[in-house]
Formats: sequence, structure tokens, C-alpha cells
Amino acid sequence: MQLLLPYALWLSLTTFSSAATSKSQPIIPSPTSHAPSPTSTFFHVTSGSNENYFFRDNVTTGQLLLTSTSASKNVTRRLVVALPAGNNGALTYFLPKDSNKDTGSSLQLNVELVNGTMRSAVGNNGNRGIQVDLSFNANATLGVTIVGAVRALRDYVEGSGTMHEIFNYTLASFSSTEVKLHRQYINSSESTTAPSSSSRHPHPHPNIPEFKSVDLILSIPSGSSAKLSVKPGTNGSFTSPTIDILLPHQRPTHQGVIGPFKQTQNHVRVHIWTNETSLAGLDVDELFLTPKEANTTTIKDALQSLPGNVTEQVSFLTFQNKFTAGGWRFLTYFGRDSMIALRMLMPLLTPNAIEDALGAVIERANSTGALCHEETIGDYASFVNIGNGRPDLGNTPFYDYKMIDTDLYLLPAMAHYFLELPQGKNRASQFLEKQATLQNGTYLDIVNRVASYNINRAFPFYSATPPTASQLLAFRPGQPVGNWRDSNQGTGYGPIPFDVNVALVPADLRAIDALVTAGLLNLDNFDVPKGLSITAMAEKWEQEAPGMFEVTVDGQTAEERLQDFVQEVSLDSSLLGNSSSPGGNVSFYALSLMADGSPVEVLNSDLGFNLLFGSNVSAAFLQHVVDALTPYPRGMVVANPAYDSNRTNIHVLDRTAYHGTVVWSFQQALMAGGLARQLGFCNSTISASSVDINPVPSPKPAWCGDTALMQSLQAAQSTLWASIKGAASNIYSEVWSYSFDNTTKVFSVADLASLSPDGTESDAIQLWSYGFLGLVEPS
Repeated sequence: MQLLLPYALWLSLTTFSSAATSKSQPIIPSPTSHAPSPTSTFFHVTSGSNENYFFRDNVTTGQLLLTSTSASKNVTRRLVVALPAGNNGALTYFLPKDSNKDTGSSLQLNVELVNGTMRSAVGNNGNRGIQVDLSFNANATLGVTIVGAVRALRDYVEGSGTMHEIFNYTLASFSSTEVKLHRQYINSSESTTAPSSSSRHPHPHPNIPEFKSVDLILSIPSGSSAKLSVKPGTNGSFTSPTIDILLPHQRPTHQGVIGPFKQTQNHVRVHIWTNETSLAGLDVDELFLTPKEANTTTIKDALQSLPGNVTEQVSFLTFQNKFTAGGWRFLTYFGRDSMIALRMLMPLLTPNAIEDALGAVIERANSTGALCHEETIGDYASFVNIGNGRPDLGNTPFYDYKMIDTDLYLLPAMAHYFLELPQGKNRASQFLEKQATLQNGTYLDIVNRVASYNINRAFPFYSATPPTASQLLAFRPGQPVGNWRDSNQGTGYGPIPFDVNVALVPADLRAIDALVTAGLLNLDNFDVPKGLSITAMAEKWEQEAPGMFEVTVDGQTAEERLQDFVQEVSLDSSLLGNSSSPGGNVSFYALSLMADGSPVEVLNSDLGFNLLFGSNVSAAFLQHVVDALTPYPRGMVVANPAYDSNRTNIHVLDRTAYHGTVVWSFQQALMAGGLARQLGFCNSTISASSVDINPVPSPKPAWCGDTALMQSLQAAQSTLWASIKGAASNIYSEVWSYSFDNTTKVFSVADLASLSPDGTESDAIQLWSYGFLGLVEPS
């Protein structure tokens, strides 16, 4: 995901400034808590140095993050709450208030969630939220505190402690037992629609004025010995209030650390709520097929073995009108994430769930046929609209179309669903006739527009003789990103990405051709040159685009660069094996191309896109796959600059970089699923053991008869699965890095947040990482 900072003015803050207004009486009624309903979902995930708690019922959906008590003393204790409703939430850092007077050192502050206290809460004016009780072991004061848009929270965490003052909150009311921090939207306006959590459509209430806002409320529950001390800021809106959490006097231990938590005391109740529309979630039984509905033995077995806690995690991220990408940072719509996750999970999903996901993508297409990368909603939409010179739009959702890959995922997903999976049989006509709700026209009208847009983007390369890099798809003008590697340095600063041009464009063309051949789409309804052969276009892209990304390094140079890389990143040369003599030439596909067509010589994992989406993969391509799946430091991470002649990329794309020498779970799943798919084209036994349903091409690929290549592919597959199992506890998280012990010569999983210089961290749950549920380890 990209960190977007659209506003020109940013402030560096040591504490978050807030408008402090003392009021003797609360201006917002206290919340009414709801005991968990029989259908509520609660689960807990530890990720890195964070404890993540998730809750959903028929009232609300929310995630809460706390710094683990096992985190080192120098890690500031933090609370994050994220709600999909408006993509709202709150962030606060808990700082030790006192120092040990004997040693002068600060006490080790720890904060824990009290078991059984996370639940939904409802208030006046459509407010919905969650509440929990937290247990403190020492006096604390609130440090930087942000209330409102989760995007504003991300900007602060990932932006080196910067954010815009427009996101300040107001101290609405306070006493020794309760403090309310209120955040009203930048462009608050009256609404005639009240939230509904039980229907696909909101219910109109024309007589109820509604002003969008978010509140963070701290209070002292009955029986707690804690109290609050609040001192409003003394400099108007530019000084934050001082908010202390005070406990009864306790004597520290001789190490200067307060002893065990007293579970009956020292509790503080935290509540976050908003009057944004709560989203109607997809329950597990609405999302996944039952084993009785499975059409193959493998799918039935996969459904029967689904871990209940994991299916709840997927359910938490899915809603009737959209899928969300991950928590806590991306609890909103991302088109690419939705489509990749859908493609890998589709064999296990119900038709309604699949069509909810497809419909969400189609609904958000723009007038040219481009597909939405990210939907910005709530208060942050107001912020973006102001930055775009359209404050009149208020908090109207802003749809971001900067990515060039998102447009290419829809048609392959539709072709797989309607033409290859039993769930989609005889459902296409009714689906395509559906009227869109976010824009005018039917789904068919919009899909025709998307198909036309993609064909026209691919046409210059097809019509050129010979084609050059200038006809490949490149990032949009002025944009530093455009594919899934959407950090600024993610593609090594090359604007022409491998995955888009070598995998996704031909896959999209093949899907369009298949849908036209099946009669679901009609070429005459496309706005494209007449007499065009989509098949011929796809063939030219498949045959000529890969060679433009080919990199070959002579054996001696490759060995020298590899040895240098190992030294630069503080690994051990023993990882390279016993031989230091030059071998044969090393060939691989570049991560991207620069604008002049020169390659960014970084070995990468994006070959998995061809394996999952392509049906005409060459033997030469598959040999590159085998080479890429050799153990690190030769391969096996999402970007490996070991062989790059530009040696600065060793540090640009290192183990601290979001898209560097790190592991993304969805990329492992993509590669594993793609390998199973390609091998299944050759072997009916392998095909029958695959969860996904992939018709075998006719004729079979020529390389199926290459015994040595088949053995190499199966060995590479085993190596891949060994690495997957080596970090099994992380496979549903977003991304992780590594640490290396030079004494034991052993790699271990490392939390990216603890390494990243810009504060980038991994989501504990990430939608596309659950693609593993649609895979089985080969026997």
C-alpha cells in the first residue's frame, strides 16, 4: 500500500496539538454497551510487538491494537482502534508518568486488555463503536493522540511523526472519571440517512440531522481504583491537554518495575465510536461454501479442514458491498487486493460472496474504464477533496485511479468464475444485467468500458513493428507508483513494471477473448478498432514482452556481485555453498524497466503472476522460476538486488524496505498456487489434487514432455513449501522481514516495524494472504 500525503503543509509534532475546550457537562451522551450477541465474533492475533483484538457483531466491526507486554522497555506503549465505518479510529501513545525516584529510571509501563470486555456500544445520533477495559500497571499520561481518520493515523505512524493540524481534536468534556475527545469532520454536513448495520441499503430518516464525527472516550468503570486527571491546554488550539491516568500508590520492585497486574483494579474503559454508516458484514456461512456444496473431493476436503478461527479472520475483512484489504492500516476498499484475494479464494467461496466482490470493483470504475485502486471515505475524503481544490464535495468518497495494474485483474477473475468454476454456471446474464448503484448503467455497460480501455492500452504494442519499451504500459505521468510494489522505491524506480506487462496484460486479453467466445461479451460493443483479433494481440504480448525484461549476467561477474552482496548485507558466505568459482551465465527477468528501456536488474517474485494467470508459459520462463526459487541469498524474496549492477539498490531494497528483501505472504501463495496450476496442466493426478479448477489447455504445453524441467519444477515447489512452513505462524499477515544469526547461520522471522526507518509495519491480518486457504501442500 502506498502512503499518500496529498496536502502541502505538514507539521512535525512531538505531541499532537488539540483544541482544548473545558466543559462542565458532556456534550455527547455516554455510550450504552451491548453484551456480545450470539452471532458476535472475537479473535486475537499476535503480530510482531503488537496484540491485535478483533470484534464484530450486528452493530459494529472494529479492531484494537495494543503494544505487547513482552515488548522491550524502549518501545512506547500504543493503542490503535480502527473501524471500517468511515475508516475511522484513534491512536494514542501511553507514556510512563513517573520515574523511579531511587534510580531515576522510568517505570516499565504495560497496558493489557481485560479479558471479556471487548464489545459493541451504541449511542444517540447513530453513533456506533466498540469499548474495552484496559488494565494499567503504573501511572500513565497520554502522549500523541489522534482521533478520526485511520489514514491520518497512518500518516503519523508512517510519516516520521508528521500530520496536518487540520486533524486536531477537541477536548469536549472531562472530569476525574471521564474524558471525551471529539473529532468533527472537516466538512460536517446534515444528512438524511441514518446508519444501518442489518441491511444492504441504508434506511432514510429525513427528520434526523446527522453530523459526522468520531469520539475517543476514556472513563473509569465501576470497581476500578484508577482516576483521571485532565489539564486543558493553555494556548488555545495549539496545545494539547494533559491527560493522566493515576493509580493508587504502589511500591516498585527492586528492578524498578511494577509487579503483576491487579485484575480487579486499575482499569480504564476506552470507547471509540462514530456516526458513520456501519457496514453489513459477510458471516462465515455467507462467505464460504459448505462441504456439501463442494464439486470436487479436493474442494470438499479443503472446506472441511478450514480452521474456524481463520475463516472468522477472512469474514472480518469482508462486507456485502466491498472487501477490505487488511487490519489495522487498510480497513477500506482496495481493488487490487480484492481481486487477487478473490482469484485465490474463489473455489471456496459462495456465488453471492464472489459477486459482491466483483460488483464492488465494477461499481467503482471511472468513465474511461479504469478501475479504482483505493476508496477514500470519511473525514479523510474531505481532506483529499480540499487538497484537490474541491472543498464543495465535502466528504464525498474519493476514488484513486493511479495504479495501472488494478484495471487488469477484473476480466480474468470474471472469466475464471463464469467459465471455469461451478459456482458461476448460468449466473453471468443476471449478474451483468444488474443496475449499478454508484453510477449509471448496467454492469455489462461498465465491463464493456473496462474491456475497451484495456484493449486500447494494449494496442500500441500490438500494432508496432517491432514493438519497443515505449509501447509497454508505464506508470501514469507524474506518478512514482503503479503496481502492487507501491512504495516509491518498490520497483527500483523503474516506471515500466514486469508484472503488468509480462503477466497481466496478456492475461486480461485472454480473458476478454474467452468471455467473447463464450458469448458473455460482444466485441461489437467495445470501443476498439474494428476487425481486431484479441487472440493475436495476446499472442504478441506473450511472445515479445518477456524478452524486453531479460537480464543476463556472465558467470564471473554474477559470482563477484553475489559475494559482494553477502558482505554488504552482513550475511555469511557459507550460505552460497562451497564453490566460489564462476559458473554459467545467470539469467532472470528484471523487476522493471527505466523510461529508456534499460532494466532494473533485480531478481523478483512477480513470476508468480504468470503462473497463476497464464496458460502459455514457456519452458524458458519456467526455468527462470526454478532459478528464482533457490534459497536466499540467491533468490526467494520479493526483491533481490544481489546481481544488480546498480549496487545502490542493495540498500534501497534491503530487509528494512517495504518491498525489499522481505517476504510477502500473498506472493508465496501466488507462486505456490501458480506452480500447482502449471504442473496440473501436465499431470491429471496433480490437477485432481489442486483446490482450484483449471481446465487443461489443448494441446498440453510442450514443456510437459521435458522430464528434467518437470523434476526441477517439482523440486522448486518443495523448496517453496519448506519456506512457507518455516514461517507458518506468519502466513496470514501482510509482510515480514528476516534476521540472521552469524553464529548459528540461521535465519528467523523479524518484525518489519522494528526495522523500518519510516515506521512501516505489517498488518496482522491481510485479505490476500488468506489465499493459502485455497491451496494444499503437494504430497
